[in-house]
Amino acid sequence: MTLTAEIGITRGSLSLDVQLALRSGHTVALLGPNGAGKSTVLRALAGLLPLDRGRVECSTEGENSAVWDDPATGTFVEPAHRSVGMLFQDYALFAHLSVLENVAFGLRARGMGRGEARREASSILERFDLAGYGADRPGVLSGGQAQRVALAQIGRAHV
Repeated sequence: MTLTAEIGITRGSLSLDVQLALRSGHTVALLGPNGAGKSTVLRALAGLLPLDRGRVECSTEGENSAVWDDPATGTFVEPAHRSVGMLFQDYALFAHLSVLENVAFGLRARGMGRGEARREASSILERFDLAGYGADRPGVLSGGQAQRVALAQIGRAHV
């Protein structure tokens, strides 16, 4: 997958103009001081914040590219229909659910049956080195473990 973006957003005194070309399998870090627009860039890529100007496009090997956001043509794809997830700094885990149930929740929300979702969630936990924590509640996890559970919730298609 390749994601190309020309992100143009103005919010108050922030005028952000960023160009990115991201490829699957690579790690990218956005660095900068508070208020530089790092979260704004991520929100735009995820579809949580529409562009004022520019374009976000995703292409997959062997398939046509898909334009996710292009204000010039009125194109805007909702976040649920983009193959991008965003992990917020608060991990948004359900405190009343076990780790396994937290991961299975997203699968069930996408239409998977209870048993299949639990089996798939268990497999995902193994891949995230969390197999021994399935019955635990998020409150007993370390920060890194909680972050991996949050990634496991959104990472099914990208593991």
